[in-house]
Amino acid sequence: MNYLNILVALLPYIGYALLGVVFNRLGISRGKPEKLLLFMLINIMVPVLSFNFIVGNPAMVDIGKIASAPFVGFYSIVVGFLIGRYGARFFGINKPESIKSFAFTVGMYNYVFYAVPLTMVLYGDDVVGILLVHNLGNEIAVWSVGAGMLAGSGLFNPLKILQNPPIIAICISLAINYFTGGVAMPPLLKSVSSIVAQVAVPAGLFISGATLAGNMGLFAKRDGVKLIAGSLALRMFVIPIVVVLTVAVLPLPIELKMVTAIQASMPAGMSTVVIVKYFNGDAESSVPVILGTTIVSIFTMPLWISIFQRILGV
Repeated sequence: MNYLNILVALLPYIGYALLGVVFNRLGISRGKPEKLLLFMLINIMVPVLSFNFIVGNPAMVDIGKIASAPFVGFYSIVVGFLIGRYGARFFGINKPESIKSFAFTVGMYNYVFYAVPLTMVLYGDDVVGILLVHNLGNEIAVWSVGAGMLAGSGLFNPLKILQNPPIIAICISLAINYFTGGVAMPPLLKSVSSIVAQVAVPAGLFISGATLAGNMGLFAKRDGVKLIAGSLALRMFVIPIVVVLTVAVLPLPIELKMVTAIQASMPAGMSTVVIVKYFNGDAESSVPVILGTTIVSIFTMPLWISIFQRILGV
């Protein structure tokens, strides 16, 4: 697909996020409605999304094809944390708490709710399964290395990883698919899971937009220009180039290279600020990064995807 086709495919999903922003600012969804939707998203919708795309997917039976995916996902997040942490000082970000929060936000990209629909459009449902296994590595990196960095304790409690519903769902779905040989699930079950999966992406983007809108009051930080400049340079250029070039030279499955072409183009995750606040980090160093990269990514995502597809041969 060319730039324009990718942009057109992306626009409806940007609209869901903007709708979340509008509903939050108008006070329509603020408070209990957003908390309820977030609970359902994490504990029901995202797990069912994984189940829908992994179970009954013949491509996910090949252990050789999927084994490297979590490692690439883990690497893509951790290398972002490292580049963010050591690159922060080049942009005048010097306070320890600001550096950690900046690095976490720059390193954690929006790896689900934009990536899933774009992967479906560009490569089909089977590759979405590979993407979700790739995201298993992302989740582990976020809740081990990332959370440990924010908490100042090295690696965070690994038991927290095992209590993560999306991680549990991916592991269970992989096991079911492997032991059933990738046989299609019963039509009724597939129909129900498909409906929930179709709702999960718009709901996820809506709540992401609402969460970002709810934290916009933190945008007015005196170092906002430095933070935005640093995040655009690192998240939108340096980190994706490093990840894509690494994947390009490794003997990895073509499907994983397809996933990388999409994931490397993503902006900072909209809900990252929630995790930063949970660990008492510097949320004011997180929000400008999210806003800056999200706005710019509307135009850069289609460009980067088309460039990365050529580099990776997909």
